[in-house]
Amino acid sequence: MEIRMTRKTRNWHFELLRIISMLLIVATHYFASANFNIKSASDSSGTWQMAIRNSLQMSGQVGVTLFVLISAFFLSKSNSSPVRRMILLWIQVFIYSGGSLATYIIITKLLNKQTIFLTSRNVLASVFPITMGTYWFMSAFFALLCVSPFINKLVSVLSKRDFLVLLGIFIWFVFIWRILNPLTLQYFTDIGYLSTIYLIGAFISKYSILIPKISLWQVILVCCISFSICAIGTNYIETIRRLFPEFGYPANLLTAGPGASPILSVITGCFIFLWVCKLPSPGLNTIWSKSILSLSPATLGVYLIHENFIIKNYLWRFVFQLPEPTSTIGIVANSAVSIVLIYIILLLVSYVIFKLLVSPLTTQFMKFAS
Repeated sequence: MEIRMTRKTRNWHFELLRIISMLLIVATHYFASANFNIKSASDSSGTWQMAIRNSLQMSGQVGVTLFVLISAFFLSKSNSSPVRRMILLWIQVFIYSGGSLATYIIITKLLNKQTIFLTSRNVLASVFPITMGTYWFMSAFFALLCVSPFINKLVSVLSKRDFLVLLGIFIWFVFIWRILNPLTLQYFTDIGYLSTIYLIGAFISKYSILIPKISLWQVILVCCISFSICAIGTNYIETIRRLFPEFGYPANLLTAGPGASPILSVITGCFIFLWVCKLPSPGLNTIWSKSILSLSPATLGVYLIHENFIIKNYLWRFVFQLPEPTSTIGIVANSAVSIVLIYIILLLVSYVIFKLLVSPLTTQFMKFAS
């Protein structure tokens, strides 16, 4: 469920950024699922190659940061009830989750295959995806929508100084403290993570005029520095893990996944978002802008399709059954082409589902409810 501007004021720069953010999320899932030789080789553990490869997974958290920042930038100005947004989000997630299970059952029956995913737990996870945490992001975002009106009321009365202090407290508890002591202090939660990003987006929205313009070269520099720090830190953490295992540092501390504190991804995402915020307002009557505005609502479906616990099992198995290139350049080129191609296919499929199912069903439901 994305928070979008009205048709008269919609800025396709933000909608394009939303599309790119989902591309980054698909990329990180690609790297996380890739069966490259470097990943499976026993002698690659603790090497710079492994550190660089694992650091590529930070791209997904950059995408998550951008996705939440876009929503927060506009939603933080709203005083309306979040109930309608929550209902629409629940319906959209259910359509993809329940539809994936139904499609799986039909296909396996037609092919006379064993329905290994048809368990009581999986049925509940498909019917109640937000409650059961089928998609971590959707459950956390749903909770964020619940508390967003109260966050909005709080930030509306805070002075700039108090707002910065509040942001500093959240960043310390959610990100920094976890890096300093990942073993016993577990204040990083999905809801806390998204709430911190939401507060950053609300701050940018409230004080955007006071924030200096950021150039593209500055954004590129921050991206390179963040990735370098992530790679160096990941390699160093692997050394610490071998020498001092009692500290409990996870190998993915700076990248993504359980145990991570993706502060570098959040910093990178914030700089990218600030750059987009300062771009001149674009025209809305071009084919390019109309195409972006039309495709943007389908981006969430890309996540709901490829991160479905049934679909992703077959998707990545199919993708990585092809022979792996032997050279580094070949692997890089193959990965880039594969990620873009997978994303385009998923986006087109999601667009069709959105037009044929999601949009009509949600519209009818809201008419009935009203």
